[in-house]
Amino acid sequence: MENHSRVDVIIAGTGIAGTTLGAILASEGLSVQLIEVGKHPRFALGEALLPQSAIWPFMIGEAFGIPEISHLSHADRIVDNITKSCGIKHSIGFVHHASGQSHDGQRMHQLVPPHLPFYSESHLMREDIDLYLLQAAQTRGCHYIDECKIEDVHINPVAGVRVVTSRGTFEGAYYVDATGRNSVLADKMGYRAAGHDLATHSRSIFAHVEGLKPYDDLVEELPGLSRRLHDGTLHHVFDGGWMWVIPFDNFDRSTSTLASVGLMLDTRRFPVLENLSPEEEFHHIISAFPDVARHLGDVQAVRPFVRTGRLQYSAGQSVGDRHYISNNTFGFTDAIYSNGLINTFESVFFGAHALLDAFKRGGRPDDFSAERFASVERLHQEQLRQADWMASHAYMAMGDVATWSAWTQVWLAQVLFHDLWLQRACFQYFESGDRGRFTEFLKESRPGVDAPFVTGKEKLFAATGSALEDFAAGKCSAHDAAAAIFESLRAQEWLPKHVYDWGNPEARHVDFTDMERVQNLFGWGFGEAPEEIRTGLFDFSLPG
Repeated sequence: MENHSRVDVIIAGTGIAGTTLGAILASEGLSVQLIEVGKHPRFALGEALLPQSAIWPFMIGEAFGIPEISHLSHADRIVDNITKSCGIKHSIGFVHHASGQSHDGQRMHQLVPPHLPFYSESHLMREDIDLYLLQAAQTRGCHYIDECKIEDVHINPVAGVRVVTSRGTFEGAYYVDATGRNSVLADKMGYRAAGHDLATHSRSIFAHVEGLKPYDDLVEELPGLSRRLHDGTLHHVFDGGWMWVIPFDNFDRSTSTLASVGLMLDTRRFPVLENLSPEEEFHHIISAFPDVARHLGDVQAVRPFVRTGRLQYSAGQSVGDRHYISNNTFGFTDAIYSNGLINTFESVFFGAHALLDAFKRGGRPDDFSAERFASVERLHQEQLRQADWMASHAYMAMGDVATWSAWTQVWLAQVLFHDLWLQRACFQYFESGDRGRFTEFLKESRPGVDAPFVTGKEKLFAATGSALEDFAAGKCSAHDAAAAIFESLRAQEWLPKHVYDWGNPEARHVDFTDMERVQNLFGWGFGEAPEEIRTGLFDFSLPG
């Protein structure tokens, strides 16, 4: 067994969380050891960006002066600097299906996000992205070892940390565990045993495939769409589950022929069919929905289908003396709405600042107590709470197209305004050139929780949650639950009704690349919105 040189920070796990954090710390002069149990390139999920998960790498790259991270924020920068195997995400589409029934254009929803020069969403071929970020971290100065299994972790609040592995012992001042569900440290410290009782119950069957045809070419009724569904992430939704369809070949600069597909299933509605292989079960489930079967029936897996048990896990705490566990080590709920990468970049941002404060920025430089990293604890707790609420209520809403339509408008409202919260910071940065603008997020338990629209959002969520819970419990019909949600949407003064007709069941598509719509949104925000929105959200100048 080899003893390795002592470093400042040991990071276990080299997904996006570990390598991005490592690159930041190393670029700031800390010595960093990265430990990987496997070997890159390797398969990973978390492949679809949203506006927030595209804006975050831009902000992190600008805040710390690391363009390698900023490249993730734009599809063209990915192709120019990282890989030609990634797709674009110009649409977020949902098609709700009923068992045995053909496609119905009135059961569709589409959001086309705005296109701003500093970010655009992509579909990430993670094995290429993760390898690139690892190489960037090494270029910045990180030490790296792979095929290295962690066997034990010893935390001494005074002396430091010692990590025992299959390839020797590593010592450092601080330990970050980004190893995920099977964390040795989380088990040893009892964090898993004290985990939260999560409301979401789901499992997955997924693969990478070839031969995917655009859904737009297979069905005739696509009313009101301004983009092809194939131009982004398509979600097939049904009572008890949903499917992601993420093409990597939908960008004219991509050389990929692959797509990622995955079923997410409520375990209480769809227990595992042990008599079928994962691929057989996948096709058995989608056979109930004629147009989903037409869309996916002929694809060929380029790696075997994987079937999981229940995906949800959590820990009771995230931070201890001289260590913290990353967001995905702390807990996970569901892949719906692709929130995982948002959470990851938020965690990296908060964790990097906490570590740099502890090592370099005043106070006691030898203080690595849990209290000093309380911001990371609060962040991870809030992320998990919000993710579980959103996912569990989304599954309730999937039970009927009426509740799903109402719920989709609720999701759109909150995601649009949280996007604006990050865009606001970027516009203020462009105006001032002050990188410190981004550190304002550290004052919140999670970015956005103190935004001026949150009071109204929480009232909307309370009404929505109550309606969906009554529907799920059989206390009211889907029609009545949807009507209650639409009524609450219409009552929200923080939602600009002339930009999108919130509360109207017929409003199913919105395109924020429409310049007139964007001008209406900013005109409302600067001049007509409630005072707290005008002064607390639209307090910036638009770039030329």
